[in-house]
Amino acid sequence: MFARNALRSTPLVVGALGFIGGTLTGSTSYSSSNPGSGSDDVYYNFPSSQKFNPKLEYPLWDRDWDGRDSEKAPNRSKGVTRHVILVRHGQYDETYKEDEKRILTPLGREQAAATGKRILELMKNVGGVEGGKINVKLVHSSAMARAVETCDIIVDEIRKGGEKVIRTEPDEGLNEGRPCHVIPYGNKCMSEKAISQDGPRIEGAYNKYFWRETKAVEEDAEEEGGAKSGQQAKQVTEKGGKKTSLMVEEESSERLDSLISRLIGGGEGGGGGGDNPAADATVAPPPSNHEFEIIVCHGNVIRYFFMRALQLPPEAWLRLCTFNCSLAYFTIRCTGGVSCRSLGDIGHLEPRLLTFSKHHSLNW
Repeated sequence: MFARNALRSTPLVVGALGFIGGTLTGSTSYSSSNPGSGSDDVYYNFPSSQKFNPKLEYPLWDRDWDGRDSEKAPNRSKGVTRHVILVRHGQYDETYKEDEKRILTPLGREQAAATGKRILELMKNVGGVEGGKINVKLVHSSAMARAVETCDIIVDEIRKGGEKVIRTEPDEGLNEGRPCHVIPYGNKCMSEKAISQDGPRIEGAYNKYFWRETKAVEEDAEEEGGAKSGQQAKQVTEKGGKKTSLMVEEESSERLDSLISRLIGGGEGGGGGGDNPAADATVAPPPSNHEFEIIVCHGNVIRYFFMRALQLPPEAWLRLCTFNCSLAYFTIRCTGGVSCRSLGDIGHLEPRLLTFSKHHSLNW
């Protein structure tokens, strides 16, 4: 059973020439010093309208990168650190064009199972490290078959181990695509049409999942007991064969753990899950200073998110490499600081399980 995604989005306007709003811009005002062309209309080998333009010149840091810098954030001791772990899907059958047929290979399923076991070990704090148990709040995936299957296997491994997680509905925004152009571009520039179609979607997904939590832990504990007044957007979940609705005014800033626990524990049908195993499997954990979300998606998306989260030129994304079922791990502090703790982590995979799409091991 999927819990519906809580929307987290920063307004993004798509113009005829590209992306507008502090990300990719429709501006074509460039100096003639742009390499590759003497024209203001071209940057390297693609239209300057599809070049990413940061709000602040590199290497300056944009403190208001998520539009929340004006909100009064608690100090680190009382604030929440969001831990976002991106997982690339397992190896899949690339012989078909239809997405529904591009399912995991037997090796890909082993990779996914090993990844689920690794996350379970962290959740159960195997080894008894002080403060080592992690609080996985949500598990997301793209809507593509290989990512959904990988996510299902990971969640199954976690639940078989006795831990509870909330599996959200597959999100098409996380689907694979061409997030932006590439520098250096080699012999062939990426399709301008593909960039204009995929770029805004993937940028929107970045804004949805990467943001700082400005509420203090104490505020969340107070809200666990009841809904805030004036809540107005609709969230629906299945429970006991009936639909439960909750109106949420500011979905973007609501904590989904509180929302889901209220949906399961009350509303139409009463009770707290009863005979419904799906409801039992999505009981939200108590408030914590550290909250983990897992996102199962794709190599291009992960590499773009990495560049955007660290405020580096996104056009460099193809210089990075992410193996199947590798982990990219970010922390987002309540103060807006972002750090990448790992990229392409494959330490949980046996050497025989190492693949980059069709390539096996490291000699390629």
